Order: sequence, then structure tokens, then C-alpha cells
Amino acid sequence: MNESLQIILLTGSLITGILAILLSNQLVRKYGLPYLSSYFYYLIFLFVFGIYGIIGTRLIRIFLLKHGLDYQATESVSLFFTYLGVPFLVLSWYMFIRLSHEIVNARIHSAFNLAFFGVLSIGFLGFGLLLVRSDLLGENRFEFIHGTLRTGFVSLTLMVYAYSLAQLFIRSGKFLDAKDRYNIRLFGMIYLVFCLGMVLLIHFSGRGPVFGFAFILFMFALHLIPLFFLSMYLDKNFIEPSVRQEFDQSLAAFIVKFEISRRESEIVELICNGKSNQDISDSLFISLQTVKDHIHRIYLKTGVKNRVQLTNLIRTFS
Repeated sequence: MNESLQIILLTGSLITGILAILLSNQLVRKYGLPYLSSYFYYLIFLFVFGIYGIIGTRLIRIFLLKHGLDYQATESVSLFFTYLGVPFLVLSWYMFIRLSHEIVNARIHSAFNLAFFGVLSIGFLGFGLLLVRSDLLGENRFEFIHGTLRTGFVSLTLMVYAYSLAQLFIRSGKFLDAKDRYNIRLFGMIYLVFCLGMVLLIHFSGRGPVFGFAFILFMFALHLIPLFFLSMYLDKNFIEPSVRQEFDQSLAAFIVKFEISRRESEIVELICNGKSNQDISDSLFISLQTVKDHIHRIYLKTGVKNRVQLTNLIRTFS
């Protein structure tokens, strides 16, 4: 692959990475949701890692080899740039884990934070010692280091994304609205493809530079897909936090006043969200007749005759 094409591909990767960051920042400013902030910082840290650890390494190698520096010196310098990028990769992993918790209204325990950063700090220190004492590894030391890096990157990437996506797929089950569950899991599926794609491209990277540059472009460009997806979803479904809090307080008072059961309260909330009986049946995994029976009992308890009266009654508790 000639140098001009390499530069074009690297530049295209940078542009797509910048576009992803700008779009995520726009979402943060527009909606102000905590998980969007985590998503923004995830992309920032991943981008910086890409600059130091991948694109910077490629450019340094091209530049040094072009100016006659020997192979060993070139590899030493490029590995140093990779080393500088590792902390940003670790931070990007953490922010994705944080995103996966916040999007399903969960929190990360402090013990997990301690274990996560403690283990990866030890790994970072080990990588540094490996670079410093690489001369003890013999003539094939750079092949050994690159192989170790690929194995470590693939293993940790799989663990981080597997844990994060498990949070999305499992914890999304607590959402009443089937549409919310579907969209959270769809977001997770996109990143499952992202994770598997990166692993496959790294696996084949030794077969030629095409796979290496495809990995770089893939790592930056794919984020545009979930970002556009989030943008469209939030445009249709976003509710101001203050409005949501006021509704939750009104619903809580309404439930206490009329002694509404837990299942009935779930149905009331979905009714207020504009869901049909069939939507409620699908969301709660109960039969359509059961939904109708619950709604009939709710009407009897509250003295209303239809959904509009029920919604207006709840609003009186605000």
C-alpha cells in the first residue's frame, strides 16, 4: 500500500472520529443526560488513544523509515507512542462501562472501580517494564511484544464489552416500555458488532496493511451509526427530567390515594405514555384480556370512565 493512500485513510479516520465527537457533544448539549456525557468522554478518550497508539504509531513508522532510520529504532519509537496511548484506552473502556450502567439507571460500585483501575494499572506497569527490558527478549523481541499487545488488547476488549453489553441486555428488562427495551438492546447489538469487528480485524492484521488500516477506519467510523440512532430516538422520545420527576411524584400520590397495586401502577404509567392495550400486553408479557381486566379494576377504584379522565386525575396530584 503506497504512502499517499495510507495518509488518505488515516486522514479519513481522523475526520470520522472528529465528526463522532462533535455529534456526541451536540447530544449532550441538547439533552443533558448523564449517559450521553459518559458516551462523549468515551469517544474522546478512544480518539486520543487512536491518535497516540494507532495513527501516531503508523505515521511515525512511515516517517522514520522514509528517512532511513533502522527497523529496531523505528519499532522502539512506535511502541513508545503506543505506550502513551494506553491510559486513554483504559479510560475509554471505563467510560463505556459507565455508559452501560447509566443508560439502564444503574450505578457502578466503588469496589469495581478499585479492581478495574488497580488491575489495569499493574498491566500498564508491566507493559512499560517490557519495553524497557525488551533487549532481553532476543532478536524477535518486537514480534513478541506486538503479539502480546494484540492478545492483551483482544482479551481485555472482549471482557469490557461483554460485561458492558450484559448490563444493557439484562438490566433493560426492568423497563416497562417494550420500545425502550428494544432500543437499548439495539444500541447494545451495534456495539456487539463493533467489538467483534475490531477483534476480527486485529486477528487478520498480520496478513497485510489493508486489514490494519481497515481496523483504524472501522474503530472511528462505526460510532456514527449509534450516534445517529440515539439522535433519532431522543428526538422522538425525550422527556424533560423535571417533567418526568413531576409525573412520578403525581403517580406516587395517586397510587397511595387509591390503593393501586404494583401491576396496576405499571399499567397506569403505560396508559399515561399513550400505549394501547396491545402495547401494554406486549410490554408486560401478559394477555390482552388480563390488561383489560386490570384497567377495568383501575376505573372502578378511581371512579373514572376512560383514559383521558384517568390521566387528568393523575395530573391533579401534581
